[in-house]
Amino acid sequence: MYAGHFAAGLAIRAREPRVRLSTALLATGWLDIVHGVLVLVGVEHARPDPSKFLGWDLDYMPWSHSLAAAVVWSLAGAALFAKRGRAVAIAIAIGVFSHFALDWPMHEHDLALAPGSQPHLGLALWGWSSIGAWLVEGAVVAACAAYYMRRGGRASVVAVVGVLWLSFCPPLSPVRMAGVYLARG
Repeated sequence: MYAGHFAAGLAIRAREPRVRLSTALLATGWLDIVHGVLVLVGVEHARPDPSKFLGWDLDYMPWSHSLAAAVVWSLAGAALFAKRGRAVAIAIAIGVFSHFALDWPMHEHDLALAPGSQPHLGLALWGWSSIGAWLVEGAVVAACAAYYMRRGGRASVVAVVGVLWLSFCPPLSPVRMAGVYLARG
């Protein structure tokens, strides 16, 4: 799920207008931002694998994408925005946690319960049907975008999220193509 996370940010913004759009988008993408930093410093791992949905094996990401980590990051986000009011803090927490909730049906059993735990979650829709996963994400994008537009959102923002969703159409996704290229080395 990629565009779906940003679409969730649109819904967060629509529900709580005191949350800036950029902040809502940052909240819903926060776990991926943390993951990217942790990969760069060697704490978490991702490796190119052309057999995977987007060309990447996300083989170790317990500090950014485990259920416990998502809860902790959500609470940290709420605490960071607590001075802006309870509704804003809750919206941020929901935005951060929505990332885990939207990843759960897509990921292939790589979402730990907590760092160091053996059980891993994920319904593996990416592994069952890449087109199906992409279409499910499209449904999330459409639902969140419709809600955002009904609450006075800008069509140009929805268009950007829509283009992002279209760009991840398998097998033409640039992220997948990069993973395939790197795997072939």
